[in-house]
Amino acid sequence: MSNKIANKTKKGIYYKCSHCEDEIYWNTNKKFTECKCKAIYVDGCEDYVRVGGDKKDYEEIFK
Repeated sequence: MSNKIANKTKKGIYYKCSHCEDEIYWNTNKKFTECKCKAIYVDGCEDYVRVGGDKKDYEEIFK
C-alpha cells in the first residue's frame, strides 16, 4: 500500500479530504492511496475509480 499523494500539477479530478485537506488525483495507477489521516482512499486507473470513506469525508474537485 502506498501513502504517496498524487502530483498536484496534473489536470483532472481530485478527491479532497475534509479532515486533513489532502488532495488525491483520481488516477493512482491501481495503487491504493490514502490521505494523511486515513479517512479516505482512492484506487483508480483509466478503467475505474474506487473511492473509500464516508461521502461527507471528501469532496470531488476539478482542476
